[in-house]
Amino acid sequence: MSYLKPSQKLCLSAAIASTLIACTAVQVSPTWERWFSASEQEVRYELIHQVHYDSAGAVLSVGSSSSTQSSHDVIVVAKHATNGTLLWKSSIDLDSDDKPWDSVIGTDGSIYVITETSLVKLNSAGSEVWRRSLAQLLGANPLLRDIEFNNNRLYLAGRDLYVFDIHGNLSNAISQIAPLWDVVVHNTGIYTAGTGQVKRYNSNFNMVWSYALNTVQNPPAELAVANDGSVFVATYNSNPQDSAYLTRLNPQGQLVWSKFFNDPDTNSFQLSGIPKVRLMANGNVVFGVSQHPTRTLYIIDPTTGAIKNSNTQKTGLINELEVDSNNTIYVVGGKTAQKFDANATLLAYSTLGSDADITSGGLAFTATNIYVGAGVLKGGNMTMYLANYKNQ
Repeated sequence: MSYLKPSQKLCLSAAIASTLIACTAVQVSPTWERWFSASEQEVRYELIHQVHYDSAGAVLSVGSSSSTQSSHDVIVVAKHATNGTLLWKSSIDLDSDDKPWDSVIGTDGSIYVITETSLVKLNSAGSEVWRRSLAQLLGANPLLRDIEFNNNRLYLAGRDLYVFDIHGNLSNAISQIAPLWDVVVHNTGIYTAGTGQVKRYNSNFNMVWSYALNTVQNPPAELAVANDGSVFVATYNSNPQDSAYLTRLNPQGQLVWSKFFNDPDTNSFQLSGIPKVRLMANGNVVFGVSQHPTRTLYIIDPTTGAIKNSNTQKTGLINELEVDSNNTIYVVGGKTAQKFDANATLLAYSTLGSDADITSGGLAFTATNIYVGAGVLKGGNMTMYLANYKNQ
């Protein structure tokens, strides 16, 4: 296995000082930066976990804020204009542990956020519309991990697969033998993964097929579904420690191939990231694994599972990995945001700060802009941070 080592050469043109641009490993600075808090009058520990760009042309950040005096947590959702102006900021107290595991934007600009036990809806102006405690509704911790929005339905992956309408009514609860970590709603069906199981359902929630992955000890999983219904599933494993598998199933749920990936950093005993998988417009698959301080991207041949290219960086956890229609790869987490080409060659990077929280990080992009969120120290406090870069 060979690794592509990116050049550290800097482009010296001042004209690109604030642009993530297709040049050799350019270190860039943001066009603008914003720091914000749930309460500027308190000492708090605050992180951004997800960033979205909405249809109205604004940037939404979803994070958590914890009081250092009381350890009391709240969810924070903020909307910024594309020039960095704060439009509104909302704090929501749902549970004892208000970590936003995932969030999604509806067609009308509403924001839906899940913690491990609850679901909350905010309208496009930041006002709470309704909340649902699934722990109270079901009498048990639902272990929510993922939320998807499709055709005015909300699909929640957790202890079971839960389906809500946009008014907060639970319409379906599809029982699972073990907790889910991911759900994908696709034109070929509804797909779930977690704890070694991959399943496909039809639109009536009847199971079409089920596949039990081999040698999978831990529940974290991510799915990517191709146009023909082929499924790529990334799973994290504890034996060998911090290893991963990438598996392809055909549209009928039968194994095509499964590839093992060893611990990304055998010398590290720090946090590991959940493996990430995304499909590229050119047909390849990008697979990302990480264990602080190491991250590796693999470009995978979808037919055989063979590694076509790879790139290992000492830049920390992968908290989010996304791909655009031009096969450009975006990664954030572990204090660093990066942009790679279709061969996993590093194009540009930006350091969010030596004091950034390594577990934070979200990103969103358009054809012309990239928005990166995290938790960064400012004035001695870990504060929510949002930055903008030009995407050229």
